[in-house]
Amino acid sequence: MTRDARNILDAALRIREERARIANYCRSLQGEDTILIRMMIGNSQMRFAPDFIAEYAQMYPTIRFNMISPPDVEEFKAGKADLINLSGQAALTDCVELPRGKMIFVPVASPAYLERHGAVEHPSELAHHRVFSTLYPHRFDFVVRYPLVKNGLTMTFSAIETIRFSNVIMTHQAVLNGAGIAPCMPLALCIDDLEAGRLVPILNGWHRPVHTSVLACKKEDWKIRHIRLFATWWAQKLSAHERSCEKRLVDLFGRSFLTNLTH
Repeated sequence: MTRDARNILDAALRIREERARIANYCRSLQGEDTILIRMMIGNSQMRFAPDFIAEYAQMYPTIRFNMISPPDVEEFKAGKADLINLSGQAALTDCVELPRGKMIFVPVASPAYLERHGAVEHPSELAHHRVFSTLYPHRFDFVVRYPLVKNGLTMTFSAIETIRFSNVIMTHQAVLNGAGIAPCMPLALCIDDLEAGRLVPILNGWHRPVHTSVLACKKEDWKIRHIRLFATWWAQKLSAHERSCEKRLVDLFGRSFLTNLTH
């Protein structure tokens, strides 16, 4: 930073804060025919998010929505969205966070893949398979590393992949096609395929730890009625959906299977 930049930094930050305050005030005065709600959502929500938004839009037909995917915390902080869906920890301050269920991960493969390559029962066997994941330090990285747990034990899975997808929808499709396996597929994304037999669990109980999911809104935006009402509805809707997915998983594999995935 140059000397001149340092000299005006505090003033520039105050200008940005005042601009945001004015924008929030103007948005709070919007009529129903001009309301815009901007929300960042994860790719794993693509299967059900359009139906949920359509349901809310039917109740409030004059509201406009901008659904932004994938979430970007820095852009959210910069004011480019009113709401952000997050799983796991995020460095957010001055925000209201609404719980919206848990992010449960199921290690899966297609039956056709397992017929060709054999069962995958332990994390140590992953080195012999093409593994698809979206858990990278950043979107340009090829190295994936995260823990897998089972009955209080922890192993760190690490791999350098030859094919990677930064979008979980592409990962999901690749696994369905039998091109590889996924050690951490979000439950809400794969429950239909588990019920239909297109995907089956692998790793004999080893799984990625569950994440808490939240919907975050800046405290200033929380004061705006239409944002607050929609945020509350959305968080409750997603929580109910997560619970329904968990029930369907129990119906398939039993209560102990779900309990293991959430511990």
